[in-house]
Amino acid sequence: MQTILCIPGPWANQTELITALVQARKGEYLFAGSILAHFPADTHFLLEFYDADPELPTAFQRAGLFSAMSEEALAAVANHRTVAYLLTRPDQPVSIAGARAVAQAAAALLDAGGVAVKVETAGKAFEAAKWHELLASKGNESLWELFVAVAIKAADGACFTCGMHNLGLKDALVRNLPTADAIQVLREFTYFAVTEHPELAVGHTFSLAAEAPIYHLAEVTPQPYADHPDFKNPFGMWELRAKQPQQGAWNKWFSKN
Repeated sequence: MQTILCIPGPWANQTELITALVQARKGEYLFAGSILAHFPADTHFLLEFYDADPELPTAFQRAGLFSAMSEEALAAVANHRTVAYLLTRPDQPVSIAGARAVAQAAAALLDAGGVAVKVETAGKAFEAAKWHELLASKGNESLWELFVAVAIKAADGACFTCGMHNLGLKDALVRNLPTADAIQVLREFTYFAVTEHPELAVGHTFSLAAEAPIYHLAEVTPQPYADHPDFKNPFGMWELRAKQPQQGAWNKWFSKN
C-alpha cells in the first residue's frame, strides 16, 4: 500500500516547486525523475505534479472538518495554481517511522510554498500551520492525529476509523452505539494501539474504565470502504463487540481474557 498526500501550492511549474524546495531546505531534499530523496535520512518518496484541480477546494473543505481548517486556509487552497502529490513507494514497508518520514517530507513541501495537506488515504486535511504544529511533537500521538480519521458512519449506523493503514495498523469499527459513545471508544482504542503498541488478537478485550462496558475484538470482513479503494486497510479491521462484564476479568485498557 501507499500513503498519498495532496499538497496544493502557488508554483507555476514543477521546476519552480523544486527550486523553492531546495532553497527552503538548503538541499536537504533533492528531486530526480519522479523520486524525492531526503539524503540525511536516506528516505525516498514518489512526487507527482499536476495542474490546478477545480474540485480540490470542495475536497479540502470536507476533509478539513476533521481539523477545523480556517477560511483563510481554504481560500489559499481555492487559489492554488498546481498540485503536488507525495506518495510512499509501494515497495516500502509501512510503519510508524515511515509515516513520520513522509509527514516530514510534506512539511518540506509546505516550507516550499504548499498551502495545506490532504491525506488522501485517510480523508482528512490540515492547513500548513497545523501540520507543522502536530509534527513538532515527537510522540506517536501526533501521527495518530495526522493520519487517522475517526467517526465515519456507515449506512447501517456502524462507526469506524480510516487511515490506520498509514501507520501499519488495523482500523476499528463499533456497532449499536450512540455516535458520541462510538467516537470516544474508537478514539481511545486507536490512540492506544498507536501509542502503546499492544499485541492484539481476536478475543482480547478493551475497556475505557473500570465501570465502562467491555469490548472483545473480532475481525471485520468486508471492510466498509467499497467506494474508496485508497481507504481500504490491507492489515485488516477490528470490530469492538460489547460483552457482559465478568468479575475479575477486567484489566484497565486492555486484557487478553
